[in-house]
Amino acid sequence: MLPGTTAYADTLRTRIAAEPRLRARRRGRVARIASSTLLAGVVLLILAGTVGMALGAWRFTVIDTGSMRPTLNPGDVAVLTSEPTTDLQKGQIVAFHPPGEPHLTVMHRAVSIERRSNGVVIQTKGDANNAKDQWHAHIVGNTVWHEDLKIPMLGYLAVWSQQRPVRLGVLILVVALIVSMLLRSIWRPSSR
Repeated sequence: MLPGTTAYADTLRTRIAAEPRLRARRRGRVARIASSTLLAGVVLLILAGTVGMALGAWRFTVIDTGSMRPTLNPGDVAVLTSEPTTDLQKGQIVAFHPPGEPHLTVMHRAVSIERRSNGVVIQTKGDANNAKDQWHAHIVGNTVWHEDLKIPMLGYLAVWSQQRPVRLGVLILVVALIVSMLLRSIWRPSSR
C-alpha cells in the first residue's frame, strides 16, 4: 500500500449535511433579534415614563395601604394625571397632602367639593373605610392629581428593588452581562 492511502480507497466519502449548522445559526439570529427587540421595548417604556414624569404629564404612586380596596390594592401602582381643579368632580380618586402632613400623600375618593376664592376644599373617604376622613384637604394651586390608571402588583417590584441587597445584585448582574458581551465580541471567531 502506498503512503497516504487507506484500505477503503474504493469507497465513497460520506458528506455531512450542513443543515444543522444553518438551523443553529438561524435560531441564534432569531434569539438575538428577539432579545434586542425586547430590550429596546423596555428601554423605550422606561424612557417614555421618565420623560412623562419630567414634563409633568403623569406621576406614579405605589399603593401602601388597603384603604382604597377593592379599587386600589396594596402593591398596585397608580398612574396619576394632572387636571385643573375646575374639572374636579365628586367620585374621583385624588392624591393630596392631609392638613399638617406635607410629606404624606394620601389617595382617597373625593366625596364633597367646596370651591372657594382661595382654592378648593375637599372631603375624602377611602373606599374600604366606614367613615369619611377627619380632615378637609385644601387643594393649593390650579391643578389636582387624580388616579387615571392602575397597574396591578407592580408596586411590589418597586418596593423590592429599593432594598440594598437587590440593588447590589442588579448592579453585579448588569456589569457581568456587559463584560460577557464584550468578551464574546473579542473572542468571537471571524466569519468567513
